[in-house]
Amino acid sequence: MQREDGRRIATPAAGLRLAGNSAARLTLERGGQTGWCGPAAIALAAGCGYAEACDLLHRVAPERYAHQPEIVTAYWRDVLAALNLAGQPSLPLPLPEGRGPTLLSLVRGGGLVPGLYLVRVTGHFLLLTLHGFGLAQVYDNRLSGAVLSVHTHGRCRVTHLARLPFGLT
Repeated sequence: MQREDGRRIATPAAGLRLAGNSAARLTLERGGQTGWCGPAAIALAAGCGYAEACDLLHRVAPERYAHQPEIVTAYWRDVLAALNLAGQPSLPLPLPEGRGPTLLSLVRGGGLVPGLYLVRVTGHFLLLTLHGFGLAQVYDNRLSGAVLSVHTHGRCRVTHLARLPFGLT
């Protein structure tokens, strides 16, 4: 793993649990097609397949996703409910009023304890593994353990944030 300036850093142990649980696994499951961010976040956090994540969303809000065999747009409350149904409860956290912080400023500004977070940034779901000291890794439908930077959603505004206290399954 490398920092933005190219210097090597040690890979934290928490990141190792995601080695087999990645965007590549979900893409392979879908026959080479990249999945959508909501179901992908559920699948990665719960350790289930992409199709099972879509099924969880159908179960928590059947009326909303009735005519969507493949879920393209997921809602925050539905993703939280699907994670809870999968045995991965979440603790929503407050954000400052008005324009939300960037993901980088939230991570580097302190106040968050190391752990796993579900984050919604400007219309996109992702998982964030925070290791402390401003170091975090991003997992979503395309990235698997990328170090958080301006190139990996770092400048996006955070609209929703929840801690996943059980970590990764």
